[in-house]
Amino acid sequence: MPIDVRSRSSGMRIVVPPDLHPLVRKALRALKPDPRLSYRPELDDKLLRTPRGFIQIAVARDHTERAGRLLDMFVRTIEGPDVLGRVFFVDDKTMLEVDGEKFRFRFKEENARTPHRPTPEERREIAAHPHFHSVPKADYHPTNRFTLEVYDPNVGYRYRARLAERKRATLEHALAEVPALLRRLVQENRDAEVELERRRRAWAEQERREAEARERREQEEARRGELLTDARAWREASLLREYAAAVLQARGADDDGQQRWATWARSVADEMDPLTRCGSVQEGDP
Repeated sequence: MPIDVRSRSSGMRIVVPPDLHPLVRKALRALKPDPRLSYRPELDDKLLRTPRGFIQIAVARDHTERAGRLLDMFVRTIEGPDVLGRVFFVDDKTMLEVDGEKFRFRFKEENARTPHRPTPEERREIAAHPHFHSVPKADYHPTNRFTLEVYDPNVGYRYRARLAERKRATLEHALAEVPALLRRLVQENRDAEVELERRRRAWAEQERREAEARERREQEEARRGELLTDARAWREASLLREYAAAVLQARGADDDGQQRWATWARSVADEMDPLTRCGSVQEGDP
């Protein structure tokens, strides 16, 4: 027999069937008016929402019993033998864990949007302030049509899967798709992990090849720079030897002072010359 429970926050009575899953019963008992609907006065007394730490629900007060039944079906399917998952909470998120993969979900009632018909008082307000008034353009009404959405745990509000009422099938029928749906999402996650790892390996391989190519270029530039330096040194050393010979020829080769100077000049040239200095050019170098 359903238990008539008074909501702790709103003071309204909510029917909580005793055979519901414990997490669902706790969520229904925690329902309270949604403070974010202050701009929709027609819903302030109708749409309820659970606070943090409970299954995330948005439901009209008059439709809580059906919402509880639907959520009970969903949670028991998650924990059943076909899924072997669990429901848990992280901050204000309601989470699922299925075969090691985590998702979050929310359960909400859809609202119908209809053009607002201003009351006589509202028409007077519009006439007095045609550009600045608080009269809404539309009204929103609970529909008793529910939607269950599954998201990635940390990625925005773009859902991965959505189960909703259909023209020829209710959400009760759609919930039969949950095991297959979750298996697909789990496989998609694993395929994405495999693809991500493949891309990481490809990126690492590309980085390695680019590093090797960069190192080869740097080595080639260094070798060319060394070659040009040696060529300039060889030319300067040859010039010194020619100059020393020219000095001896001009000033006389019999002068001991000139001979010592020429010997010193040739030793400087030998130190500069890459062909004579030790280890400057290795055998087999290109």
